[in-house]
Amino acid sequence: MKTITKIATLALCACLSMGMFAGCGRDAEEVVVWGGAEDQELLKQIVEEFKAANPDVTENIRVEVQDAWDAQSVVAKDPEKAADVVLIPHDQVGIMAKAGLLSEIRDGTAATFASDIRNNNDPATVQQATYDGKLYGFPLTMDTYIEYYSTVLFPDDKQDLSEFLGSVDQMLAADMPNIPGSKETAMAFGFRMEDGFYFNMGFFAVGCTLFGENGDNVNACNWNNENGLKFMQYAAKNFRQSGGKFKSDDAKNLATAVLNNRLGACISGGWEMQDTFKGATNIKYRTLPSITIDGEEKQLIAFSNSKQYIVNNMSAHKATATRLAAFITNEQNQLRYAAERGYYPSNKNAQQNAAVKDDPFFKVIREQLDKSVPVPIIPEISRYWEAAKSLGSSIYNGSLDGDDASLQAALDKFVSDLKSTL
Repeated sequence: MKTITKIATLALCACLSMGMFAGCGRDAEEVVVWGGAEDQELLKQIVEEFKAANPDVTENIRVEVQDAWDAQSVVAKDPEKAADVVLIPHDQVGIMAKAGLLSEIRDGTAATFASDIRNNNDPATVQQATYDGKLYGFPLTMDTYIEYYSTVLFPDDKQDLSEFLGSVDQMLAADMPNIPGSKETAMAFGFRMEDGFYFNMGFFAVGCTLFGENGDNVNACNWNNENGLKFMQYAAKNFRQSGGKFKSDDAKNLATAVLNNRLGACISGGWEMQDTFKGATNIKYRTLPSITIDGEEKQLIAFSNSKQYIVNNMSAHKATATRLAAFITNEQNQLRYAAERGYYPSNKNAQQNAAVKDDPFFKVIREQLDKSVPVPIIPEISRYWEAAKSLGSSIYNGSLDGDDASLQAALDKFVSDLKSTL
């Protein structure tokens, strides 16, 4: 027993001395790349092609599953055990760069990584990859959300369907039919009220800003002004669970409800076309609808973001990791992500490729991107998500009274929470 213990102890010491990223199960000469569960098959193919194209790379390369939205917190817990190449949404760039978790991307003597990023990608995504004047991300996709609708519940032959689907008020006022094959009445419209990625739409529609016009002023949030209160009044009247016509749920669940003709229309991410609606014949899509405030139509305005591959600053293999990140996000592979995963590319040439430019779905995504506001990149954005979740939840579940004094107090607290010290 003592011999076994001694062997185990020696093995542990050897493992720790090698400085591996994920404990004894990971080879010291290994580069690990993270990607979403749905992207694994494509990502593994790309990695194999990278190996074939770069025979001088000696490290083993392994692909692991890690959701991009949680990547920042996972890396922050133990950077030395995290992957070398990590997919993140761009709003995590500032947080991670400030914490020293990201490797700066530069041009080398034989490589033009930084120049290629700046020259080849949509300017918005280049800005989103940059923090404090330094470049940290390899842009891969541009994301936003749009309106999907069921052609069974909202048939194409319906008179003035475009106007109807373009108005939240008209959809919520509609006499909804029963769910096909059921005596239960279908609901009309939904989005995730408890998610700050969607809850912003109404505030932006009435002219409010988050962290100022450019999203970089931590002291500039005016959601508690007169216009912000008007949207809160609208939300308290129309976006409550008790209303019977509006539904808040996870974006994927809402998309599934539309697919199953239980919900007339929803606002959900563009990626749902592949994840939920692939091959569906009863689904169509369009840009965001409007809401009516003081008798005026106000167009809902989406958030947008980009997903980017970054190199872990604690990686022992930064040179290979940087080459790999550049390869994964090149023009050809962005077109593959577009074709196989429904992701709108950040590469400017890929955007002009007929497979993207002439695709009806991508045309809607592009139109919505042009009307969107990018999620701010400053580290203080981390305070926004929980505050927005709390505010949206209190409206939907009815815990926040609909009187003006209560709504104003809730908005004042929200703005105060955003301005508090990190």
